[in-house]
Amino acid sequence: MEKKGSVILVGAGCGRGLITVRGLSVLKEADTVVYDDLIDENLLLETKADCEQIYVGKRASRQSKSQDEINALLADKAEEGKLVVRLKGGDPFVFGRGGEEILYLQQRDIPFDVIPGVTSAIAVPGHAGIPVTHRGLARSVTIVTGHTAAGKEVDYGALAALEGTLVFLMGAGRLKEIADALLTNGKAPDTPAAVISRGYSGDERRINGKLADIVKKAENVQTPAVILVGPAAEFSLEGTIRKELRGVRVTVTGTEGFVKKAGGRLSRLGADVDCRPCLRIVPEYENIPESFEEFDWLIFTSANGVEIFFRGLAERKKDLRGLAALKFACIGPGTSQKLAEYGIYADFQPSVYTAEALGEELAGRLASEKRVLILRAREGSGDLPEAFRRRDIFCAERAVYHTQAVKERIRNFRADGDYLVFGSARGAETFLESAQLSERTVPVCIGPLTAEAFERMREKTGAGGLGPAAEEKGPAAEENDREKRCFVPEEYTIEGIVREIVSHRRAEESARIT
Repeated sequence: MEKKGSVILVGAGCGRGLITVRGLSVLKEADTVVYDDLIDENLLLETKADCEQIYVGKRASRQSKSQDEINALLADKAEEGKLVVRLKGGDPFVFGRGGEEILYLQQRDIPFDVIPGVTSAIAVPGHAGIPVTHRGLARSVTIVTGHTAAGKEVDYGALAALEGTLVFLMGAGRLKEIADALLTNGKAPDTPAAVISRGYSGDERRINGKLADIVKKAENVQTPAVILVGPAAEFSLEGTIRKELRGVRVTVTGTEGFVKKAGGRLSRLGADVDCRPCLRIVPEYENIPESFEEFDWLIFTSANGVEIFFRGLAERKKDLRGLAALKFACIGPGTSQKLAEYGIYADFQPSVYTAEALGEELAGRLASEKRVLILRAREGSGDLPEAFRRRDIFCAERAVYHTQAVKERIRNFRADGDYLVFGSARGAETFLESAQLSERTVPVCIGPLTAEAFERMREKTGAGGLGPAAEEKGPAAEENDREKRCFVPEEYTIEGIVREIVSHRRAEESARIT
């Protein structure tokens, strides 16, 4: 008898970092994830490598699947024996149609569970400084959908009589209708009102007013938006801890490992990070030697190479004591840190974190009879082995992995935030083959080779960034454009990238003040 799978409805929360611990744990175990719009798509990076990801968004401007099709999809995947996570923005049961999906699963006798989520009705106002309840002032909260079901009208008379807080979701397009109806039914014109646009994002904006004038004040509001009416809407209790990159929007692209690490570091500083992986690491375990007796040094040029090397040894059940006579060299601190996770500390790391510097500096320290083995990506630079060969040092190379383009998250994408981070030359090339960046977006490249690849592809594809070409603006702007064309940190690491963005942001803030 075939094993029947199950479906778990998981609330993704209404912003980055708001999924519950239990929800995240289940997501990491899922065989299939069925997800909506308005979720933090960075969560998709937390799934297993072989997890099937199915988008079923239903925004007003585009609809991929009907609700009936989604219901059937969940049941069908479960009947294939899979653990299916239905990932829904906010909470599954707060205008999320989660109840309809559960009823369908019950009819099909599909095992299910529900993990609640953080709803925008509570969290978005709270983040913007508005408590939906407050002792002695707002003792109740009523949540209303701005999209009423066909043939059913909201009882605005009953709503207008309530003394607590009214919260309208998905109602930005009907703000005038909502305000007029409340006023017509007796709600006082001077009742405090607020609209919070794009909550929990770098574009979050709070618009304050009274019921009588909020429509005019919020006429250009961006969706999604939360509308609040009631005395509590006057509060301004937003947090006063200001992180360095709060309000800064950053897109990070490259391998999944790079975007998760860089994105996590930037997020901790308050940045609104959009992770857009465009490369997949494909191991080539078969190229790892069976024996290392003929070598004196092992050289790693990336953390990926280190991880794949030790994973390959583990698959073959190779005893790490066989590496005892070897010395290890790493291209930079990130690679050295990964090596240290396996209990081995690098014997050498160059002063500048490039393949060329690694080869030149290490070759200068070695006697000609030493033999080195480079374990790296198939696409690696020729500068590294050439530096050893010029000094008559035997150098062997093994490609222990290669990168593969993955374009699902970048196809027709346009980066329009403050910064766009590239972690490798291949990543820059792959991204610009399928995506673009706005003129306001500043590219940040992890090193000079990545910057060269970015410039080359930007000119080839016309992908944008940093305004129109200098020649169109005259000679006075040419030098300035050359300076800001692409930022490269002094230290070619993720920490170097973070410091570069923070430094640039501080300089911009200072310029605005002066």
